[in-house]
Amino acid sequence: DAQCAAWHYRPGAGDGATCVVMANGFSLTRHDGLPHVAERLAAAGAQVLVYDNRYLGDSGGEPRQRFRKADQLEDWENAIAHARGLDGVRRIVLWGFSFGGGNAVEVAARRPDVAALLLLAPFADGLARALATPPRLTAWIVPRAIADVAGRHNLIPVTSQPGGHGAMSLPGEGDGFAAAVPPGSPWPNETSPGIFLTVALHRPVTKARKLQCPVWVGLGERDISVSGKAVERLAQRAPQGELHRYPFDHFEPLLPENAARIGDDQAAFLRARGLL
Repeated sequence: DAQCAAWHYRPGAGDGATCVVMANGFSLTRHDGLPHVAERLAAAGAQVLVYDNRYLGDSGGEPRQRFRKADQLEDWENAIAHARGLDGVRRIVLWGFSFGGGNAVEVAARRPDVAALLLLAPFADGLARALATPPRLTAWIVPRAIADVAGRHNLIPVTSQPGGHGAMSLPGEGDGFAAAVPPGSPWPNETSPGIFLTVALHRPVTKARKLQCPVWVGLGERDISVSGKAVERLAQRAPQGELHRYPFDHFEPLLPENAARIGDDQAAFLRARGLL
């Protein structure tokens, strides 16, 4: 009973037969780095639909900042359906960053009609992240997560400096969010914690062999927020996977200059496969 907000970028050239559907990572909004990539893809000839998941950003839904993977997977399906109804669209490409990238893998693995997959620093193995989380932080989050799943909505910080109570508090993550979120973004440093009871079971890497489409995978060589080994395995296992390495941490790909470079690289990947 809520609507998701989206931007529709029209192609700068060509017939716009390909539409790239884009979603951001954990708690982030469409304002946070995605316009820089979308502009490059649109300039190269794609239509682009960039949306906010429900409860987040400019989208509707209550309670605010609620994070539910099942709801986000449904949002993906609805966004794809909307994109297919845009004038001239004949092909759908999915684009996801971090948690959004992991969700995009799961959607594409069950949809043979996806023409290509663009994954930037995808969260491919939640088990690796769970094991990297400091035990004291896990002990602090778990009772709050149980309360959230039981229906008592509560919020915790998305990020903090190391030693703090942010869900993502590894070295550099607090500063990374601060750099990636531009002035005027509706992103708040809050999220519901229920997802952390099951995050270890979030393992899109196990579905890589089911991907039937070309898959572009971007890996930051200094990224400690997602498992680099899992990202590499995802690219290797996907029958048409292609790994691209960048000298970035997890959040630097969202900065304007870097995002534009990545958008150009992804456009070249689509063009080489006849999708632009």
